[in-house]
Amino acid sequence: MVDNPKFLKQSKTKLNQLQRQLARRSKGSNRWQKTKQRINKLHGKISRQRLDFAHKISRQITNENDILVFEDLNVKGMQKFNGSMVADNVMGLITQLSKYKTELEGKLYHEIGRFEKSTGVCSECGQHHVLTLNDRYFTCTACETNQNRDLSAAKSIAKTGELDLIAAGIVARVTPTSQQKSAIKTKVFELSKFAVGTEKKEAA
Repeated sequence: MVDNPKFLKQSKTKLNQLQRQLARRSKGSNRWQKTKQRINKLHGKISRQRLDFAHKISRQITNENDILVFEDLNVKGMQKFNGSMVADNVMGLITQLSKYKTELEGKLYHEIGRFEKSTGVCSECGQHHVLTLNDRYFTCTACETNQNRDLSAAKSIAKTGELDLIAAGIVARVTPTSQQKSAIKTKVFELSKFAVGTEKKEAA
């Protein structure tokens, strides 16, 4: 879970002030040109802040995981519904940066379809719920577990991606010797598909 810095919202007051100043200037005048430059400079700052944030988050995600699963979001469609909020989330940019960093490091990247149900799916029992945008937390009607909407969706995406990769024969679940007698077990996968001539399996 990462807090959204909302760089556009942080600069909204200053941006509105400059836009009001621009509206009072005579279009094409020197003062109009200077105010226009200040607006463009502020937009450039916001853009660089978003890019820096996306790079840091994608690097953290890539460093901490060997298999990355993302949801194929219709970002353009979401921007039409609530453009400024979606733009401040830089979700599409984080996805793109994570993908290329994963490929550079030889790790595994997978996207689930945008029509796969993830929001409102209970992370404990898989029960589906219909939620509004204002419902940030919900209680499962089946197992009565109270959970965070976004965290539950992330777990659902991870589970769907895991099943996709296993069904495609790309990875397989394995139990390392060190975990066979351990009460606490973590998920470990092994690559199943290899390039031509590869004989030895490698751990994912």
